[in-house]
Amino acid sequence: MELKRLVRILRKRWILIVAFALLGVVGGSAAALITPVQYQASTRVFVAAQIQNGSTPGDLVQGNNFVVQKLPYYLDVATSPRVLDPVIGSLGLDETAVDLAERVTATTQPGSAVIELKALASTAPAAQQLAQAVSESFTDVVINQLEKPADGGASPVTVGVLDPAVAPDNPALPQLYLNLAVGLLIGLLVGLVTALILGLLDRRIYNRDDIERLTVVPVLGGIPLEARANPIISPDGASTARAEAFRVLRTNLEFADADTGRRSLVVTSSVSGEGKTTTLVNLAIVLAESGATVAVIDADLRTPRLADYLGLDADRGLTDVLIGDVQLKESLQSWGTQHPLTVLSSGKIPSNPSELLGSTAMGTVLDVLSSSYDYVLIDAPSVLAVTDAAVLSRWTGGTILVVGANRVREPELLAAFDALEAVGTTPLGVVLAMAPTRGPDALLQGGGFAAASRPAPRATPASDAKTSDAKMSDASRSTPPDSESAPSETPTRVTW
Repeated sequence: MELKRLVRILRKRWILIVAFALLGVVGGSAAALITPVQYQASTRVFVAAQIQNGSTPGDLVQGNNFVVQKLPYYLDVATSPRVLDPVIGSLGLDETAVDLAERVTATTQPGSAVIELKALASTAPAAQQLAQAVSESFTDVVINQLEKPADGGASPVTVGVLDPAVAPDNPALPQLYLNLAVGLLIGLLVGLVTALILGLLDRRIYNRDDIERLTVVPVLGGIPLEARANPIISPDGASTARAEAFRVLRTNLEFADADTGRRSLVVTSSVSGEGKTTTLVNLAIVLAESGATVAVIDADLRTPRLADYLGLDADRGLTDVLIGDVQLKESLQSWGTQHPLTVLSSGKIPSNPSELLGSTAMGTVLDVLSSSYDYVLIDAPSVLAVTDAAVLSRWTGGTILVVGANRVREPELLAAFDALEAVGTTPLGVVLAMAPTRGPDALLQGGGFAAASRPAPRATPASDAKTSDAKMSDASRSTPPDSESAPSETPTRVTW
């Protein structure tokens, strides 16, 4: 996994990590509260070889080596019932040697002959008495029982007290700060692991990097999420962050399409709710702002929204033209004053949208508008919902796939690419819509979209109605797309 993606996952879920860390601190505090108060006293004893009269230095060395070798066994002896049973009797404790062994420990350093005996008790005096009693019992057992010769001679080892047990001033348990540190560490680890797992399982598309991991299709632009009620930018050329993002998209679209000169484009998405319609309208606005003539077609004949966004009449439009009830010129509407758009709304919702969109009449409509306008943008249904977008893509010069941030999953985006490639269409580019402006997935942090420096070309003004009508008249006599390029043919009659 890339470090950049790892950092983004952690930044996105930092609240979860902090929550687990706080939970760990709370758990450490709770553990400290429920732990009984315990005091610990300790004493140190020294085990050495017994010095006999006439011993040589070699005998002393051999005796000390003997003690060091047996010291690990002495540690076990210190917590054995043989030592602890007398302690229980002398102190009048109401517990077994096994239970008492849990409160007594014996440790030593490698190569040392010193044993440290520690004892826990509920009070400081009790801890001191217990440690003292254990050291006395241990000395007695080692000298008078375990190491005493069978013939009754002197023990070869001796045990002496180095540091007598004293009553501790402060309790040894609970260790509040240690509990808090351990709880914090455990909470952080659990939070990090949980955040990474959730991040790896999350297959949603959030930023440009996610798109570029899945496809080589260029990302033409990123559109910030609009918090206002109206997602349509102002057609008066106002400079806002959202408007500038669409101007960057316009310029990058010019570069992406510089060689082919394709000007009829299908705008679609993988699933519904990704912002394709608002992206199309705003792109049309900035294209018209550059001086180009732009026609917009609402080809979403199932759930049309274009007319509602623009406040236009949706009762007469594309469907009526395709079935021959209305002439094309009569169904076109104008939107905007300074840089007007020509809009062909959806019209009545038909029972056979795919057949109408795949008919030769639809191809003729696109031919006429493409010859009359610099850009023709077609709003198509989402690719995975129906086949309409794939059908329309074969009539046009290119397809723009809108990807809504946090709206579509990776498998859905890949399926959309596959569906378009199945009909021989590769998207001209991808537009990341609804991108957040803050956080780890913000546009500036997720890979900015640089605007090219070349201005969009100036086109023929849209006000020349005679020229436009003449072009329509000429195009109406042109040959429609051949049957091989048309997905289907439904007998329709189109009048201009």
